[in-house]
Amino acid sequence: MADRVANLPRLLEQLGLSETPGDDNTRSDRDHVDFILKTYTVAEVLSELCREIGKDVPKKAALLNKSSQIFQQSPTSWLVPDDADTETLSTQYIAYVYSLLSVIRISDQRPSEEEIIHDEDFTNAQEVAPDVLTVICELLRALDRKEDSDYWLRLQDLKGKVFKKVAPGVACVCIAFLGAEQPWSNDRCASCAQDTLSLVMRCCDFENESEMLCGDDADKVGIFGSILSLLKPNLGRDTWKKNLSTRHVFHWCVLRVARPYLSDYVNSVLPPVLLFLDDHQLENRLLGVDCLQHVLKNTPAAELRWYNRAAVIYDALQATLYSQEPRLVEKAVPCLLDICAVLEKVPSEEGVPHKASQSDALLRHILSNMQHEGKIAMRRAYCRHLHLIIQHMGIRCVRHLNRLLHVIYEYLEVCDGPVESARKDVLTATKTMIIHAWPRMPHHAQPLAKALLKLVIDMSMDESRTPETVRGEICVSATECLVLLNRCCEGRLADDMRGVGEELGIDAVKKCVETVLEDMEIP
Repeated sequence: MADRVANLPRLLEQLGLSETPGDDNTRSDRDHVDFILKTYTVAEVLSELCREIGKDVPKKAALLNKSSQIFQQSPTSWLVPDDADTETLSTQYIAYVYSLLSVIRISDQRPSEEEIIHDEDFTNAQEVAPDVLTVICELLRALDRKEDSDYWLRLQDLKGKVFKKVAPGVACVCIAFLGAEQPWSNDRCASCAQDTLSLVMRCCDFENESEMLCGDDADKVGIFGSILSLLKPNLGRDTWKKNLSTRHVFHWCVLRVARPYLSDYVNSVLPPVLLFLDDHQLENRLLGVDCLQHVLKNTPAAELRWYNRAAVIYDALQATLYSQEPRLVEKAVPCLLDICAVLEKVPSEEGVPHKASQSDALLRHILSNMQHEGKIAMRRAYCRHLHLIIQHMGIRCVRHLNRLLHVIYEYLEVCDGPVESARKDVLTATKTMIIHAWPRMPHHAQPLAKALLKLVIDMSMDESRTPETVRGEICVSATECLVLLNRCCEGRLADDMRGVGEELGIDAVKKCVETVLEDMEIP
């Protein structure tokens, strides 16, 4: 046995570790692999491969390729011999898989450069990852063989012990390389990672990614908890920014764990998410908002109120409203509405007025930011979800009616480019406001009608780059607002509008007035 083990490194050199020619260099690759399988045990080969894989050898790709061939050609009797202890052998397989994963681990960035990404830092991972993942695939396929032999039961026992340990680690690495746009990955890495992850799911009898993470209601146990345990050392306050791939894996996994399974992991998920949200880099804050939005939609409100979680989340999200990043504001507002719904209590007695709440503060803050905002991108971001805030508040929006109307007048007057997205969104918010605050609309009907008619006139006389279809959409939306406004006034607005339409003689205005009048005639 000692002589055989001593000669094993020599044989591995002939398989590609060394350029030094040997006595057997005329053999084909298949002959070399057959010779290994006949001469050495699986334990010996795994031990030697573990030792060699971590070395910085010039022909690592050749070694990985030959390793794949070994698992492709190996018979079941070699993979799990009669005289081998399954527990010990499974430990060796597990050690080999983790030695492979260590080769393509995304290295931590140096603290002084934690915000600077250099492409050359990931060159080794990009080059080696496809070959490593291919070896892992061949090993998993070998252990998952379906064949009628006396070794099949032993192989199944070995498979269960190995897969239980390596599935979380393999999944983490595959997820890290899934995004071809990541600096440490590319199209080839992403393709190999997807194939390997699909194989892990098939070998473990998982139907999809969500089931892989969460398990099911029967006897399948998901691996999300194990993945969180693996990621935890790199998700602390002082460590989370040092490894870029950890954030990517965490974000990918969290978004695929749904209700009711996410409740079991809220305590582990929220701290890293709040760290992302508190960062000064936009991409990290966007990751945090994405994760929080998913947590809020997939965790019961009662659990979010435990231990003051909801209040902490609200404070963290509210800080994003001070940002001048349109993408962040657009993502944060719907998330803030969700947490407001969790925090706000409905009065227990009918007829008791609602006290000022978090949604009042949110609308007040948004309106303050919208007033006199000069950046087109920010104006669009604030307008995008204004109607959702009004809809959430319902009749309570009358508390902010004067300021809301002032913002509406201001935004209807200003063109924001060919798509006119700000004006469209403000018209949607206006329509929502009229519906929910209809008892107070008669008091503001005339100035609001003037603003809407002026918008129709502006659109009909617009000679800028605004497409005809966009101008038509705006005129239709403004007309719908006027119809609703006239209904709130019980038709008293129609007489004034009829006179305006006849006096101006503009086709768009005439059509708008006719629509309002026709609506009054409908029984």
